[in-house]
Amino acid sequence: MNLGAGIGIGRIRGIEIRIHWSWFIILVLLTWSFADGLYRDLYENWSDSQRWTAAAVTSGLFFLSVLLHELSHAFVAQRYGMSVPSITLFVFGGVSSIAGEMRTAREEFAVAIAGPLMSWVLAVIFGVLWLATHGTGLAGIFGYLAWINGALGLFNLLPGFPLDGGRVLRSIVWGRSKSLVRATRVAASVGSIIAYLMIALGLLSVFYFGLLGGIWYVLIGLFLKSAAEGSYQAMLADRALRNVDTRTVMQPPSQPVDPSMTVQQLVDERLLRAAERAYLVGDEGRVLGLVTASDITRLPRERWASTTVRDVMVPAEQVKTVTPQTDLVEAMQLMQQHDVHQLPVLEDGRLVGMLTRGDVLRQIEIRMRFQDGT
Repeated sequence: MNLGAGIGIGRIRGIEIRIHWSWFIILVLLTWSFADGLYRDLYENWSDSQRWTAAAVTSGLFFLSVLLHELSHAFVAQRYGMSVPSITLFVFGGVSSIAGEMRTAREEFAVAIAGPLMSWVLAVIFGVLWLATHGTGLAGIFGYLAWINGALGLFNLLPGFPLDGGRVLRSIVWGRSKSLVRATRVAASVGSIIAYLMIALGLLSVFYFGLLGGIWYVLIGLFLKSAAEGSYQAMLADRALRNVDTRTVMQPPSQPVDPSMTVQQLVDERLLRAAERAYLVGDEGRVLGLVTASDITRLPRERWASTTVRDVMVPAEQVKTVTPQTDLVEAMQLMQQHDVHQLPVLEDGRLVGMLTRGDVLRQIEIRMRFQDGT
């Protein structure tokens, strides 16, 4: 289980739904704030069990609202023929993993605006339910959900990349300038300005007005600043690797190691001498698996001399591989998705090379420095 990438809870139309560990923090905080704050003030005659039940229902519906917001992005992207491997919900909301770049500014606009529109549709639905249940205990739940969905749609339309509004801004600049790089640079710069304003507002709230809630503005601002800068750099890296295949970057394969070799022998005879991070395990010309430096470090040192490479290797059927023709961006996404640092390169079933994350990063650095990125 890779907690960094989120815990998978199911699939919708082929899209894996993941929950990042940070989402559980906000879920607990929301439920607690509803039960011990909002609903205690609204419904003084409610019992503890009623307040906590209502709080849990509200948090669950908020969870569903954020998921529907992200699914709207994903479904529109799928309509344009794009692959959406996953959606991850985390402490500040959610993110849809859409493979590849948008092909046109029109597609960018449609995918970006879908999320806020869905939030506002939900706000209207919950608003109608609030009116229909006015005077009952359910009204408080529906009223809050109407407000939070309206606010969520409005917040996401702030014109700062990578928020939905930043992507809308990017689509407009892209459509006018015909340059995706320039449009992303503009949107990311606006995103950084908004992030600094939120940080300043949060600090002012805390130190001048004494409102501890301002800490959230600071945290969101820091997150937006990092996301804006990271998204721009990621886009540049993606363009730098465009039309570059694995064959260009891969390293020649090293000699496979014997599965009966002990881990201590592998360390002494191969790892310390060649400083390689991954070794294919072979026997009579057959590839049996892959053993990495990370696999070795997870094994207690006192067991190295008594444990064979076969015992710690990843079996061949579980090893992710690419071909020499695999696009380098696709190979990098495969590494990130499965949290691996290297991929064997196979051609017609034969091992022809090894691709590592370090090889890709060096290629990105060189190409971003010397090739025309306009």
